[in-house]
Amino acid sequence: MYVHKKLLKESLVQVKSRYLDFINSTHVNGNVYRLTTQADPSPFARCFALFGYNLLQQEHMYVPTADSWANDIRQDLKKYKEKRQSQVDNLLVDKAYLQLLTFSLSALTILGKLEDDPLEALVVPFIRQDIDAYFNETSILEGEARTGNLAMFFAILLIHARDYLHVDTSEQIEKWVSLHLDNMNQFGFWGEAKSISHLQFQNGYHQYEIFDYLDVDNPVGRIAVDQVASLADGMGHFAPYVGGGGCYDYDAVFILTANGSDSIDKHQSLLLKTALTILSEQNTDGGFGESQYIRPRSLSNVCMALLHIFSVNGPALKERARYSLSLMRSKHHRITTHWSQYSREWGESDLWDSWFRMMLIARITVAISPERIDEWGFINYPGIGYHSGIS
Repeated sequence: MYVHKKLLKESLVQVKSRYLDFINSTHVNGNVYRLTTQADPSPFARCFALFGYNLLQQEHMYVPTADSWANDIRQDLKKYKEKRQSQVDNLLVDKAYLQLLTFSLSALTILGKLEDDPLEALVVPFIRQDIDAYFNETSILEGEARTGNLAMFFAILLIHARDYLHVDTSEQIEKWVSLHLDNMNQFGFWGEAKSISHLQFQNGYHQYEIFDYLDVDNPVGRIAVDQVASLADGMGHFAPYVGGGGCYDYDAVFILTANGSDSIDKHQSLLLKTALTILSEQNTDGGFGESQYIRPRSLSNVCMALLHIFSVNGPALKERARYSLSLMRSKHHRITTHWSQYSREWGESDLWDSWFRMMLIARITVAISPERIDEWGFINYPGIGYHSGIS
């Protein structure tokens, strides 16, 4: 254990430096960034780059030009809203738009420019929604895939309205919390289930972010932690496919580290294993990819996938087998998202996975050694990137 802690501490300086090099390599000009070095510029990439600079405490990369950054963020958000309005029926349930909106709010917080214009016109239409109707429309409490994102976006905007728009949303926030607590399953997440699954915790992580920000007393928090820990593979990854994934691994680590010191102490060996595995998977360009073992379809990667599948039992085994077989299909040869027109390779470094991998390292470092929180730049705003230790 001591050796692992020492390795984690000693390797961080170089890992951080290389990550900074990767962020810089995605810079195009001005405040324009690409998701990968080969991708097209996008407003999402700009946010991810800023989040990375902030996490590394590289304030000199954005403070001197904060006004310019903020202006570009606002302008691109406006353009993206217009684009999505022409593509979807209802922006209030559109993950892509709501994601950029909440990322933009976090980015403006980092820049110290949120109070200049807290984007009232974009936020108010959302907070006027009836919570019961919205939850029913989106099946949030049934735990369907991607609904965790919508639940988190809703809560972020309610908190934003309370804290920045001087709108009393306290009753809505309380109802958001009570509905979630009253509809939890026995594993601490949402939806009917006979056992824990990767989908449950990856989807439900988003509500746990809000619980953490609001300091909600979760009566089944320890159960959720133990259930998530049971899904770790031999390398300390938590995805249903081999090699982990930026979201799955970070989401699991967040849940493992946000429930207090008892849970952290209980699963410290697993947390250290995960951290050291992630550090070993940093690409030579300083960034991180989604998974190193999905492509190419080599014999060694197939063997790794089989070991991953059969390291669990029951429904989780079936879930992993289903994912692994599906990802063998040619349609999954590359990863396509709304963050970029460019489809990236599975192991290719990108700003999203790199930020999530480094946040994972940051959370584990601080969980094991709380005094080291000053070594990282977390975001003092609800949602992804927040850490309760900074408030």
